[in-house]
Amino acid sequence: MRRTPPFWRGFSPSTGLGAAEWQASAVRVFVTGATGFIGQHLCRRLIERGDDVVALIRTPQKAAALPDAVARFAGDLSTFADERTALPPCDVVVHLAGVVAAQRLDEYERINGDAVADLMKCLGRQRWTPKRVLFASSLAAAGPSPGHRAWTEDDAPAPVDLYGKAKARAELVVREAPFATTIFRPPIVFGPGDEASLTLFRAAARGIGFRVAGAAQRISFIDVRDLVDGILCMTDDRRAGSFVYFVGHETPTDVPSLWRELARAVGRSNIVVPVPRWLLYVAAHVSPAASSIFGYKNQLDVKQYQQMTAPAFVCSSERLRAHLGWTAKYDLAECLAYAAAGYRALSLLSPAPSANGPRQATT
Repeated sequence: MRRTPPFWRGFSPSTGLGAAEWQASAVRVFVTGATGFIGQHLCRRLIERGDDVVALIRTPQKAAALPDAVARFAGDLSTFADERTALPPCDVVVHLAGVVAAQRLDEYERINGDAVADLMKCLGRQRWTPKRVLFASSLAAAGPSPGHRAWTEDDAPAPVDLYGKAKARAELVVREAPFATTIFRPPIVFGPGDEASLTLFRAAARGIGFRVAGAAQRISFIDVRDLVDGILCMTDDRRAGSFVYFVGHETPTDVPSLWRELARAVGRSNIVVPVPRWLLYVAAHVSPAASSIFGYKNQLDVKQYQQMTAPAFVCSSERLRAHLGWTAKYDLAECLAYAAAGYRALSLLSPAPSANGPRQATT
């Protein structure tokens, strides 16, 4: 049964509300990055199960995609640096906001690193204390995994790109917080609404894919539905202390297999072209400048190059399963089919052709 949310619309970051004005519920959750890919899925699930949700909203137009029951808190990441900011009291804070493909390289550190430190300090200044803070890190913070095994949480982080390094530094800040925290590190996430993976689906729909020439890179993945299930488990965690978890499907894949399943998901055959590293390197350095000049959203920079040319990004989620009973339900074929259907429903991907016969990716 859906509960009536607290009336946070019009809440000012510099005034605050008293405890008597907060309507009790199962869990009170403050979400940053709520209008993003993962954030929209998470907010819908929280509302569906009857929780109260307050979302940090920078752009009101983007907030239109959220359920009406989600309360809006006007502000952006710079809000946390303002010592006058009074955040709405809550049980759990879920920090999803961040940048994956930056227009400028210094944005990785400023948005994915400095803003996290500002949030932790801001929470420390409040007259209330969260029961737990969840921080969305990344498998990139751990760095490329060795070819013979998956990363576990006991392995020391060894990021190789600016994005992963900023996330790893932010993890250190979160670990030092004076309240319970959970850091979660997802690998590549598939699902409707993700702009980055939409590029892969559209390429597959055009009958072409690409991979870095040489040995096939092995990668972990996760369906957004499974990731949200994991976040909900962490949200409900009432243990003392702080934890770090990888959140990925137990069976990794590799890039050729990914393109093969993408071909099935979009319903057509395609050809996967091996791209020499030198050509990818040039493109990674030219694309950010071109996007600034011509005004399109860049999806390839030095960070992507370093990730794409690593031998493997594979993680084990056994600790999360052991601690909180979570397990991924959707394999690669299922999560890609779900994502493709979602993109088509949003008119972002062409309908699947009706031709019969096998639909494979070839190299």
